[in-house]
Amino acid sequence: MTATLTKFKYSAETMDGQPVKGQIEAQSAGAARNELALNGFRVTKIVERKGLQIEVTKQRIPLIQIMHFSRQMSTFIRAGVPMAEALDAIRADCANERFKMLLTDVLERVRGGRSVTEALALHASVFPSYFIAMLGSAELTGRMDDAFAQLHRYIKRDVALSKAVRKALTYPAILLVVALGVVLIIVVFVIPKFADFFKSFDAELPLPTRMLMSTAKFVQSPLGLAVGVALIALVMSVVLAVRTRKGKRSFHKFLLRVPALNTVIIYSSTERFCRVLAVLLEAGVTLTDAMPSAIQCTTNLIFKERLGISVDEILRGDGFAEPIRNADIFPPTMVQMVRVGERTGELPDQLDNVASFYEEELDYAVEKLTTYFEPIVILFIGLVVGFVALAMVSAMYGIYGQVKVQ
Repeated sequence: MTATLTKFKYSAETMDGQPVKGQIEAQSAGAARNELALNGFRVTKIVERKGLQIEVTKQRIPLIQIMHFSRQMSTFIRAGVPMAEALDAIRADCANERFKMLLTDVLERVRGGRSVTEALALHASVFPSYFIAMLGSAELTGRMDDAFAQLHRYIKRDVALSKAVRKALTYPAILLVVALGVVLIIVVFVIPKFADFFKSFDAELPLPTRMLMSTAKFVQSPLGLAVGVALIALVMSVVLAVRTRKGKRSFHKFLLRVPALNTVIIYSSTERFCRVLAVLLEAGVTLTDAMPSAIQCTTNLIFKERLGISVDEILRGDGFAEPIRNADIFPPTMVQMVRVGERTGELPDQLDNVASFYEEELDYAVEKLTTYFEPIVILFIGLVVGFVALAMVSAMYGIYGQVKVQ
């Protein structure tokens, strides 16, 4: 049975008196002290890191920082620079303090005999979910430079996707905030004044105006305040629930049902799975040994669960294409190309072709997805502002007509 490791936070000094802070996993505080001592550190403080403790730092690690790290590591390794020297050079030029501390910890562990993947895995929460899995598979093939280069391309695309979505949403988001702010001011401050004004004419108001006045009255009531607090609590509960494995699974399942977005998720998971699996098979790794690493590179829990079932079917001798088809998560084109590759004995080449094909399809799907946001938000704003304008204008005309008739 494998002993349970505990995380400890420590403060220490190097042999030349330089202060060092970091985290370490060990069976006990004493074992942690011994490991740090073997690595040349004099421990001044060590405490257990509790499961619910949140580490507060001045700077977070942006995804673009990890992207540059991957590119630099690929360049250094291809140039023949030893791993420890590459990490030390990148750490020296790092401007992000938290990432610099992380690299310090990784460098210490590498110098202590651990692999880069093992050292980085202790900080897995900082990296994308597929990052450590791809490095782990690369260690089996000895192609760490290719793995870091591939990670650079993946993260670069993720960063580009985030920028494209933010760019598409910035203008509509500003309009939405302004529109909601104006509507809130109208409902809370303006409508009550107009309500008194309308009552003085003793006129029958149109339906849109009555609806708007009722909404304003509800918002200002104790019940409206209670509903607002309940909605905020509900949103916070959903956010916390998504952080649990069960909640995350339900959320990932929901995402696969959202039109347009599900296409992006499916294409992304298909491309990553096929790319990693192709690299491992090409390097001579058996299919059953390669599947776990390839599965970990997918970010959706539903994909991971279905592919886990596929592994069991492969172990039973059902081949590869049929279990993949039974998973019912991949596009039909992918399944057909895999079936051809299995029949011809060229499965790695076909998987690489599939990955290249869906990489291009993913770019198109992302572009298509971002074009949907702006018109939807603008349409929503138009409906809200239009309704308010209709309620106010129709009331004015209604009162004017009734007063004139009288």
